[in-house]
Amino acid sequence: MLISCENCNKNFKINDDLIPEKGRLLQCGICDYKWYFKKIKNDQKPLKIEPIINEDKDEISLVEPYRNLSSDHENYIKKSTQNIQINKKKSTTSVKKNKEINYFKIFLVFIISIVVLIVLIDTFKHQIDLVFPSTVTILNNLYESLRDINLFYRDLIK
Repeated sequence: MLISCENCNKNFKINDDLIPEKGRLLQCGICDYKWYFKKIKNDQKPLKIEPIINEDKDEISLVEPYRNLSSDHENYIKKSTQNIQINKKKSTTSVKKNKEINYFKIFLVFIISIVVLIVLIDTFKHQIDLVFPSTVTILNNLYESLRDINLFYRDLIK
């Protein structure tokens, strides 16, 4: 039996015994697309189920163009719909978590950047002092201010 993928139209040769009368879920080896395949009788059209995404309600429903479905097919459609809705909800919550701003991390990066800048200026203070006079004086005043703040917090703790 020759079966073609509904997504990429790749043709596959499959043994007739592998597909029962009630049909079977197939997966394309090329694009990993999954679809339900039922053997076609001469007077029947193939069963094709297409997902439709409703962006407003965060739901995905399946549209069935042919109404002659057995209970096995209906159960399969219900399970597929539940799995798709669960996956959709998980993906939307992960997107919301990524959009949250963590102010503590921003503050921490800001403080580390300032410390790195001060260390860099202190390392090259004599070379910078040639271009910008009084850099050494400003750095000494900064260090004295930091010592004063440190002493102030130590006194608060005691």
